[in-house]
Amino acid sequence: MIENVYILKLTLFYAGLFLLILSVFFHSLSKDKKALLFLILGGFILFLFGSIVVPFLNGWDERFHALVAKNLLNHPFMPTLYDSCVLKMPYNNWDNFHVWLHKQPLFLWQIALSYKVFGVNEFALRFPNVILSTAVIYGAYRSGKLFINEQVGFLAGLLVATSPYLMGLVGGWNELDQNDAAFIAYISLSIWAWIEYLHTNNKWWIIFIGLFSGFAILCKWLVGMLVYLCWIVFALPRNKLHFKKYGDIITAFLLTTAIALPWQLFIFKRYPIEAKSEYQFNLAHILTPLEGHDGPLTYHISLIGELYGSLFIYLIIPAMVIFCLKTKNRILAISLVLSTLFVFIFFSLVKTKMPAFTLVTILPMYLFMAFFIDFLIIQLQKFKFIYAQKQKIVLVFLLVLLFFRMDFNLLKKGYLPYEKNDVCYKTLSHNKAVFQNLHLSPSYVLFNVPGHHYIAAMFYTSSIAYNFTPSYQQYLEVKKANKEVALFHTITDAIPTFLKNDPGFILLKDSISSQGCE
Repeated sequence: MIENVYILKLTLFYAGLFLLILSVFFHSLSKDKKALLFLILGGFILFLFGSIVVPFLNGWDERFHALVAKNLLNHPFMPTLYDSCVLKMPYNNWDNFHVWLHKQPLFLWQIALSYKVFGVNEFALRFPNVILSTAVIYGAYRSGKLFINEQVGFLAGLLVATSPYLMGLVGGWNELDQNDAAFIAYISLSIWAWIEYLHTNNKWWIIFIGLFSGFAILCKWLVGMLVYLCWIVFALPRNKLHFKKYGDIITAFLLTTAIALPWQLFIFKRYPIEAKSEYQFNLAHILTPLEGHDGPLTYHISLIGELYGSLFIYLIIPAMVIFCLKTKNRILAISLVLSTLFVFIFFSLVKTKMPAFTLVTILPMYLFMAFFIDFLIIQLQKFKFIYAQKQKIVLVFLLVLLFFRMDFNLLKKGYLPYEKNDVCYKTLSHNKAVFQNLHLSPSYVLFNVPGHHYIAAMFYTSSIAYNFTPSYQQYLEVKKANKEVALFHTITDAIPTFLKNDPGFILLKDSISSQGCE
């Protein structure tokens, strides 16, 4: 079984890579429709590969998102982590809430809908972002094509399709997995819709700008309005302070508000304590390095190579300069560059630092680099040596780019080639197997599940789970709720007498591991 899964992973990876090579080949022959088709198919299969690399819930955030989405199947407008509070204890932290408002709900609703279609499993958890990330490939392609030319569009789409970090978000092993993947996708799609509107003047794109930006806010928060920063910076030199000329921006913004605001009003009305707590927690990110997520001012600059590609750290400034100087629509180019720089400056000043904060600029960043690569190709074509035909230069250049973009070392960190040797892989695989083989009735409450593995326990079973042994008072609360106790035993912990004397008590023989993966 393990070997079959491994073969499937390799098949998907190399199939996706082969399709991208085909797309590069057709692009070099100026067969644009075929190039785009294979680009999108190749990117889709690579994201699909990313979604099955890890056959269990990743540690930390992904398992929380997976569980809350599972509970949403029962009550779509009441996000819960602990779906039933058996014990009288404070459910007052994001890893221990009853009503769970730690994230906005749209990406969780998407996962719940996927569960409805595919069942409650890891593939269904990740599949919505396979679709959304593939859509970003097309959005990047269209943005580059409209803004500059066909080749820049193709290059921008290729950079998205070969982004290892984005693949890691889709697969759940990069922070913050499905939440950031959906957030980044909707922001990117809103910027694409804006570029479509500027170049086609089709009023329908105003609606899509508003929709995608509203969806982005409903995945995470206000950075989802990044498109409006780009738009205002672009419009100000032309419109000055003549507010009547900002009707399209206002229309889109009102639609964004109409999508994002009702949920905020709803949770303050329905869950005021939890909503107030989460808003305060979100604001605290700005002035306080929460949960150890701190770093120097250069934190996000130092991560550019990991997020966007190893050469970006050296080339992105020249790429931005060339982008501003050489594009025909200089005001649009400057607005994208200034908005991107604002994002980096803002998150550099914010005290809480997390890797994917600046990845919301993935579409403009890849546009900058795509234009820079196109610029280099044009310069090479000016040399008059015998093999300098356009087709050959483009083909060789893009194949080299593709090779360097496929970061095999990063994919190894995603557990592809070394499953049997990775401690965390063994731990989470073992725990999943234990949970799935319990076959307990929902009347049982699991206790003594170490670390945060109680979250995975509630995902893979129908039982409520806790990471401690119950006291006598807690035992009485369990019995009062018409529940029974099941306990994971460790050698160092004595089994309380009141449990030994309970005929309904189950001592679970298998142990849950926390080795190498909390």
